[in-house]
Amino acid sequence: MNLSRTRTTRLIGLCFLGYLLLFSALVRGADLKLHVEKDQLVAGLTKSIPSLMKQASIPGLSLALIRDGQVLWHGSFGVKNATTREPVTKETIFEAASLTKPLFAYAVLKLVEQGDLTLDAPLIGYVPEKLIEEKLLDHPLQLEGFQIERFRKVTARQVLSHSSGLPHGERGKPYPIFFEPGEKYKYSAGGYYYLQLVVEHLKNKPLEQIIQEQVLDPLEMRRSSMVWKEDYESQAAVGHDFLGETTGEFRKRTRAHAAATLYTTAEDYARFVVAVLNGSGLKASTLKEMLTPQIEVDNRVFWSLGFGIQRNPAGECFWQWGDYGIFRNYIVAFKKEKIGVVYLTNSFNGLSIGEELVEQAIGSKDLGLAHLKYERYDSPAMLFANVIRADGIAKAKEIFPQFREQYSSTFTETRINALGYAFLNARKFTEAIEVLKLNLEAFPKSANAYDSLAEAYLNKGEKENALKYYEMALQKAEDDPRPDKDFLNRLRENAREKLKSLKKEP
Repeated sequence: MNLSRTRTTRLIGLCFLGYLLLFSALVRGADLKLHVEKDQLVAGLTKSIPSLMKQASIPGLSLALIRDGQVLWHGSFGVKNATTREPVTKETIFEAASLTKPLFAYAVLKLVEQGDLTLDAPLIGYVPEKLIEEKLLDHPLQLEGFQIERFRKVTARQVLSHSSGLPHGERGKPYPIFFEPGEKYKYSAGGYYYLQLVVEHLKNKPLEQIIQEQVLDPLEMRRSSMVWKEDYESQAAVGHDFLGETTGEFRKRTRAHAAATLYTTAEDYARFVVAVLNGSGLKASTLKEMLTPQIEVDNRVFWSLGFGIQRNPAGECFWQWGDYGIFRNYIVAFKKEKIGVVYLTNSFNGLSIGEELVEQAIGSKDLGLAHLKYERYDSPAMLFANVIRADGIAKAKEIFPQFREQYSSTFTETRINALGYAFLNARKFTEAIEVLKLNLEAFPKSANAYDSLAEAYLNKGEKENALKYYEMALQKAEDDPRPDKDFLNRLRENAREKLKSLKKEP
């Protein structure tokens, strides 16, 4: 053996390893704005955010920037209410929507550390069966057709990682369970509510009190609450539809829900994100568990215990979005680099500017927002909506053929259908019906186009037209080329139920 050559080889190897580690350190986080001066960063955001809000018809927005594991800056833009024109301030309260879920997960993990429950024990063993039947299932556990063996396997880990198979708004008797727990990902507010029932039973307290004690008080989130507070009357933003219009009414939640009812400010929520970044309130091992991917969601997108996890070119980060229709929000943060952003809006269109806003605020392309596929503010569908808003539906119908030809690859059946529903949700029935008619004309083989138009007529109160198009949806479903046969089966079932109900009405 040549010892000199061996030492030289080892030395070269160590040098190469050193260069590799240095290169990895330089590349990781290379496109994050870790060293941009605060004044420069704030000036850029202060200039760009109002422009983005205007293009997307977002009345109000609040943002908190996190750098070096602390809140660097808080910005307020626009108005709380498009009618009264009251400005958004640092103290403005927003509905956090699904940003509630990570907060609840954090509280649950504290209870795990305190010995109240374990992550991998079946939840059914913690609560009386009668409570489950009355508060969650709305039927006996032994109801014929109920997947009781699956239900008995559901754990806190599966609930927090959205791998329980429990529903997300879907209803029925028996209570639906979509797959074997732990098998795959399915976002589920129903699972979070089940775990809420367990936690409330174990602590013998309502969730709002548990969250106050375990999270809000320790993290000094003084303006936040899981239920409506009287002083929010003068402090809260009201929600706006995708046209930028509002009823001016608050949604006053009097009962906490683990999936959705947090009221907060951007700065307050940033305190929670900072706690996660800095490891405050949880043991290091528990925090590591919280941010460890549990189930794959999409390419380089996973779910952990409460947060989504994305592995993008800038590094691994945690994220979550909030969507309660007229309040849409986003948070993303990088644990190693201790950088992040929280932004809250009082708008249906709040997530349409997310990709630009996140990149301008912290400098990273965001895989979470790409996975969610919310309509961008500058997409063909949004541009077409702007034509309707500015020039009326007649003008929009006139330019539709050339518009669709120009954007043939992106102005798809799904996008046009979603636009129709956006008008429908805003109770703009005439515009919704005309948009959905255009979709039907463009995609005459689609059973869904007929079904959506039927629903629009039903919402408008035109029973005969609703009957007509539900019947046609059933007919078209037989030859619809859509590869998703499960979707077509659900469409048929829905159409039959609607027809049955409509024919019973006088």
